[in-house]
Amino acid sequence: MKKYLQSGFSVVELMVAMALSLVLMAGVLSIFASSKLTYLNNEKTSRVQESGRMALDLIMRDIRSAGYSGCAKAVPFNSTLNNSATLLWDYSRPMQGFEFTGPGTWAPALDTTVIPAAQAPQDGSDAILLRVSQREGVALVMPTALASATANPQIAGANPAPVAGQIMLITDCNASTVFQVSGYATPNVSHATGAVPIPGNSTTDLGYVFQGGARLIPMQTVVYYVRGNALWRRVGSNVPEQLIDGVQALQIVYGEDTNSDRIVDNYVAANAVGNWSNIVSVSVSLLVQSDAIGNDIDTGTYNVLGTVVGPFNDRRLRMLFTSTAALRNVAI
Repeated sequence: MKKYLQSGFSVVELMVAMALSLVLMAGVLSIFASSKLTYLNNEKTSRVQESGRMALDLIMRDIRSAGYSGCAKAVPFNSTLNNSATLLWDYSRPMQGFEFTGPGTWAPALDTTVIPAAQAPQDGSDAILLRVSQREGVALVMPTALASATANPQIAGANPAPVAGQIMLITDCNASTVFQVSGYATPNVSHATGAVPIPGNSTTDLGYVFQGGARLIPMQTVVYYVRGNALWRRVGSNVPEQLIDGVQALQIVYGEDTNSDRIVDNYVAANAVGNWSNIVSVSVSLLVQSDAIGNDIDTGTYNVLGTVVGPFNDRRLRMLFTSTAALRNVAI
């Protein structure tokens, strides 16, 4: 009977096996690295797209609803607010734009009543102020007529209840008046002078005896601008809030109707608008950058509604978002 001696692999066989293993491992690592790079690029793209869409949606939604003054436009409009002709509290005009014209300067002038100096916009971007109905607000119906022009509107079962300091528009299609709520005790919505947050009421006279069925609609002044490569918003006289990171530039042009046919005749920058009451549409463009740094250097330039920015020569992904919207309460 023969005995077979057990023998191992030869050195050559081991080297061949190791070489094949290394080739296979290199292929696996290459596929993994490629998949990870694709995933990271897709994630960056998705985040930039999400930020751009959200920022554009916030601004465009308020542009579309700017200038609401009641159920009929051709009615007397009144305001009981203090300083009712100033930028923050002039609800007779739908909007006001501000064009960047140089380091620290905008035209028309952007003063600290609109944006506090400590939260001022960054150079190179525009700003826009809009007067709109409160996005989360609910219109309240006044079931019975006012006893007099100075009487408190009565709202039974208001939900949500009006709160002190809230700006309200009361309208019954015969007249419209903006006032500030000084308090609410069912069913009375009071509008006294003094002892409320700014601006306060200069008078208790609403200017008209509103009839039953009149609606009370919460209103607010909203300012959008860019600071520190982020989109910021200020509501009324509240402290500005940072909304969305990565917004690097904001440029705006305004569609002006010069012959009263409710059709845009030309688009101009804010400092070239002749009459803000003639603006019927607005174009907005945002340049949004990624937070994450990639491999490719961004050497391109971007035309942001006529303003060319770049190249940045960094490794961030950038995308341009542009949209145009009509002011529905003005264009109709």
